[in-house]
Amino acid sequence: MTSRMLVGIDGSIASRAAMVWTLERARATGAAVVLRLIVDDEWGTISTRMLGELRADASGRVEREFDFARARAGGVPVEAEVTVGSPMLTLAAEAAEYDLVAIGTHKTGSFHGFALGSRAPQLAAMSPVPVAVVPTSSGGERSGVVVGVGGVAGEGAAVAFAAREADRLGEPLLVLRADDGPPALGDRAVERALRDASAAGVASEVTSRRSSPPAGKALAVRSGTAVLTVVGRPTEPGARGYRPLGRTGTDLLMNLGGPVVVVPFAAAVPDGGASG
Repeated sequence: MTSRMLVGIDGSIASRAAMVWTLERARATGAAVVLRLIVDDEWGTISTRMLGELRADASGRVEREFDFARARAGGVPVEAEVTVGSPMLTLAAEAAEYDLVAIGTHKTGSFHGFALGSRAPQLAAMSPVPVAVVPTSSGGERSGVVVGVGGVAGEGAAVAFAAREADRLGEPLLVLRADDGPPALGDRAVERALRDASAAGVASEVTSRRSSPPAGKALAVRSGTAVLTVVGRPTEPGARGYRPLGRTGTDLLMNLGGPVVVVPFAAAVPDGGASG
């Protein structure tokens, strides 16, 4: 079955950044890309007439974005669709049909601009699949893939994702742990992360480093020069796995300096027996 990636678009420069990033990844992985422009019906509070006008405008925008994507597809299968609903809830609800969901953001130290980018933490907290958030300012000299670890059992899914991306990109992998917990717990988290990276069967160089807390700030700083920054998100059973994103993930997304992927994983008891 062909892998598919979903891109939430809104006609902004930020969403085009997400399209370009996703198309590049799709070319390398053999995936197809679906563009989705969602007309926000504001929970059904807008009139039928206004909704019709918004849909007509959206149809024109999605055609322009479709043309933009096809011109850069390089053989990647691309589809474009318009739907009506709450943008983040719609993307999260449909995410299970895809391998990854991507959105763009106008990044200037915190989120600004269009609805999609400004609600990235909401999507990342609900999606059952990895969420990529791509800022418009992702250029410059970049190297390495960074993954944050915190000692939570199950976060090997995020480490494995980062390791595979590092291997695919031919970049070294850095396992980053904020030095804000018990040393023994942190050491075990790093050791396990290194084992998870090795188990992923990658050839990339893997190193680890401690950083000063808070973890979200440390990852945000690294994201300014990394090709990709990865962080995990524990999920809960039921309710489509919803669980608040947490301080680390939120701080990272609100201050990212390059592409970030939030990887969900099943919540478990952290090392040392402490509850999450």
